[in-house]
Amino acid sequence: MRRTVLFAAALFVLSLIGACIPSEELLQPGVASTVEPQSETTDASAPPSENVAILGTADAFEKSHFAQLAIDGDLESIWNSQQLAPQWFSIAFDSFYLVDKIELVVTQLPAGPTTHEIWLGSGSDMRVLQERLIDVHTEDGQTLEIAVDPPRRLNEVLIVTLSSPSWVGWREVRVFGSAAAGPLEEAAKETDAGGPERAEAEQPVPLGENVATVGAGFASAGEELAGQAIDGDPDSFWTAQLPAPQWYSVSFDELYIVDKLELEIAQSPAGPTTHEIWLGNGSGTRTLYRRFDNLHTEDGQTLEVPILPPRSISEVQILTLDSPSWVAWREVRVFGSLSEDPVGDAGLPRFSLDKLAEGLALPVQVTHAGDGSGRLFVVEQEGRVRIVRNGEVEEAPFLDVSSRVRCCGERGLLNVAFPPGYIDKQYFYVSYTDRAGDTVISRFTTTADPDRADPESEEVVLLIAQPDQVHNGGRIVFGPDGYLYIGSGDGGHPTLKDVENRAQDLGTLLGKILRIDVESEARPYGIPADNPFFRIDGHRGEIWALGLRNPWGFAFDPGTGDLYIPDPGHIKHEEVNFQPAGSRGGENYGWNLKEGSRCFESLPCSAQGLTSPVVEYDHVYSCAIVGGAVYRGSDYPKLQGVFFYGDFCSGRVWGLKRSQADSTRSIYGGWLSTLPVNARVPISSVGEDEEGNLYVTGYQDGALYKITGE
Repeated sequence: MRRTVLFAAALFVLSLIGACIPSEELLQPGVASTVEPQSETTDASAPPSENVAILGTADAFEKSHFAQLAIDGDLESIWNSQQLAPQWFSIAFDSFYLVDKIELVVTQLPAGPTTHEIWLGSGSDMRVLQERLIDVHTEDGQTLEIAVDPPRRLNEVLIVTLSSPSWVGWREVRVFGSAAAGPLEEAAKETDAGGPERAEAEQPVPLGENVATVGAGFASAGEELAGQAIDGDPDSFWTAQLPAPQWYSVSFDELYIVDKLELEIAQSPAGPTTHEIWLGNGSGTRTLYRRFDNLHTEDGQTLEVPILPPRSISEVQILTLDSPSWVAWREVRVFGSLSEDPVGDAGLPRFSLDKLAEGLALPVQVTHAGDGSGRLFVVEQEGRVRIVRNGEVEEAPFLDVSSRVRCCGERGLLNVAFPPGYIDKQYFYVSYTDRAGDTVISRFTTTADPDRADPESEEVVLLIAQPDQVHNGGRIVFGPDGYLYIGSGDGGHPTLKDVENRAQDLGTLLGKILRIDVESEARPYGIPADNPFFRIDGHRGEIWALGLRNPWGFAFDPGTGDLYIPDPGHIKHEEVNFQPAGSRGGENYGWNLKEGSRCFESLPCSAQGLTSPVVEYDHVYSCAIVGGAVYRGSDYPKLQGVFFYGDFCSGRVWGLKRSQADSTRSIYGGWLSTLPVNARVPISSVGEDEEGNLYVTGYQDGALYKITGE
């Protein structure tokens, strides 16, 4: 039976890449179910590790009676499933081991690309995804090393092979670790928060009372009944009387530090449902905390959602994306107590904005050349690129193309991007609106003076015809792969609603992020062969992602390669989307089917095939999201890994991070947002210098601000 369930898990993972919870963990009908966070435990005094796999018990879906041969220490005796992928192999232990490394010795003929997932069990009836190896070229005798950093206490290792050119097998599986203190039974009772924020807490917050009864209920439909889902009586419930997607929220006048949610289901018939849990923390934003895909649920079932580490909450929103019945909840319970320190409870540091320079005219971007010069380059919308050195704006511009730029509004000179190795190449790229109102991506070269570019050296790389004067995009940035990524808006319309459906149309470049090769011999540019729509009839091969309204501030995390994509909404919600490093592209971020997490204009929509944002905020004193950059400097360690973005109208700047910042895990979980800092002036961008420090451009006051931390 166990092998059958694990094989179902392998098939589920294959069909739903990115899920954190294998199918055997899905909630069972009629019982209270808990979705647990990842457990991490380190022990600085642990003895040196050795291969402990030989102390475990091996199992496999096929040929399990030979499984022990892969942990006997002999490379010549192997386990082979004698079947093609997907297959799984596992090692279970009778006690806990603190593990820091796993080695997999391959047996494979012929050589070729393979895909594997390594799942770790911690004695809590829960496995978590440690690492995914996608299309790794492997061959017989090769050893794959998986570092477990920080070391983790575990009692099971599961290897799921999703694709392979040969039968699935292993010569040897080695698990390096040392005995962890405490018997299995005692350790299994412990609750670990699964993240660095939890480790910082001196002690866990005691479980509070159900505070939902003092909140206010709101809903996408049937709002007159919304209070019945928080009245403490499961027999009086809220129903939308409509199919999914629908949302239900509980809002509070005060902040509560919350450690658990309980969602009691009203549903007939039983069947698979998909839900997202969004949390507001008084910062004006909602962040995506957890997503449950295709859970089998039925009437009366209670879903328990631990909030670990506990955090300050002003709102809980439950977004039901799929359900076989009308969307309804018998009772929504929020367990917590009044919060006294909302910033500390959120697990994120405080930060501030310090003015560094002034004297700029309509600045819209700040960046660096990666050449060790220490210069900051600031783009002025009217058509100039200025150099800021040691806090002073140099009088002569680095580049002046104002005579060929159409400004202003959402048009003008919008971005500059320096290629990898600029110090030797001495050319760069800009994005601007030409006099005809179209978007131009061009290459320019510098002169003998490194502080001056030659405006007559222009080589046009790409021209995108624009149907309107708004939503022209304009962001360009080189990715970790060396390709140029271009943000293209939906082209605008008098209604601003993309009524021509350009963002969803794969035959146009509008409403997309594009990915092109401008550094090869191909002219004017090449299209990478691994782009998701390369050489597909009726599709533009340049497209990397779709469903975007006006992505003019996206940024890569230089530490991880993850991509953050702020996208302005229509009149209700602004959003940040997230694409993990290693993505193969093709994500559809939903516009104009959705605006933020919800259906656009409350029209019926389907969430199938759409990627949800990870944070959103409403149009309350706000109008347009701007971004964005991830802090990777050395001056403020507490800001490490925080993505900063802001709002153009309000001048507010937020920080966003994952409570478990690991791009191998699902994007749908654990996001945290800081309380905002207000620049008190319209801001147009957030950018970085070569050392990873971050800066904000004040659009109206022409100032440059540095983000500083504690």
